[in-house]
Amino acid sequence: MAVRNKKELALHVLFWVFNTLIFTFIEGAYSEEFRRGFYLELGFLPGRLVVVYINYSWLLPKYLLQSNYPKYISYTLISLLLGSLIHRVVMYAYVEVAVLGFEEPSQFWGLVNFVQGGIIILIPFMFLIGLTVLTKWKSAEQKAESFEKEKLAAELNYLRSQINPHFFFNTLNSLYGLALNKSEKTPEVVLRLSELMSYILYEADKAAVTVSKELEQIESYVALEQIRFGNRFEVDIQVEGDTDFIKIPPLILLPFVENAFKHGVNTASKDGWLSIKVSCDNEILDFEVRNKVFELDRETSENKGLGIKNVSKRLDLLFPEKHELSCQHVGQEYHVRLLLKETL
Repeated sequence: MAVRNKKELALHVLFWVFNTLIFTFIEGAYSEEFRRGFYLELGFLPGRLVVVYINYSWLLPKYLLQSNYPKYISYTLISLLLGSLIHRVVMYAYVEVAVLGFEEPSQFWGLVNFVQGGIIILIPFMFLIGLTVLTKWKSAEQKAESFEKEKLAAELNYLRSQINPHFFFNTLNSLYGLALNKSEKTPEVVLRLSELMSYILYEADKAAVTVSKELEQIESYVALEQIRFGNRFEVDIQVEGDTDFIKIPPLILLPFVENAFKHGVNTASKDGWLSIKVSCDNEILDFEVRNKVFELDRETSENKGLGIKNVSKRLDLLFPEKHELSCQHVGQEYHVRLLLKETL
């Protein structure tokens, strides 16, 4: 972790200048001899520099940031002993006589002198190393968050790509039949289908759409199915609140309606029905789909289709602990309710 560029070098120089000046001021304020304090601080620099940059360039990246704490502590203690020795040499050879005015230097190997040197070195060492560790930790945290966001985006894109397009094929088959019979409904089917295809191809890649936009696609899909199956079922759609205000992920509601047709309408006699209720209140969305289930479809509807599983996974990723999804049989009915407690 050497100093890598001019900006970083300038920051290190500024740190040591500030460190020297602040302790000079403290020493000068105490003894009223600022020049003496300044020279004293210069004498402290060699030992401090050795300890700090042994840590910064070698021990910190190789041991501390790799969580090898025993070796880091051991080598740091050795570096402190080395720094204390350098500090003692400078004090003995120069500072005590030239700066402090001693007639002769104090005992070189005195324990008190070495402990004092270690304490003097520790002050900037602890500050600089602590600041470095904090900076690296924040950087690692930001990288982890960025990785999680990229992972989430990739998973969501994968799930979106899995959305079951089988109703396109069913509708195209119906369109083919209508075209052969020269039905007047053919243009309407083409229009509805183009709207759905445009939505899935171009809107589904967006992070969010309004609830009203999603409801438009649901209405188009329902209209297509009504053309396919004629009067074999009834549909009731109720909407409350401002659907233009709340935004949701695209294709988060449509699969529930598709599932209802798949299991409650396709094999239905003329008494099939489907109910869709949407309520928007502030940032809360309450979406409910109910349909009649016939015995032939009951077993298959027990297992959620790919579309429902897909939506469930997307909801878990996008709204963890901020949504409720229930899918259950109630007598001869199948109920799905989605409650989004916080929308996009």
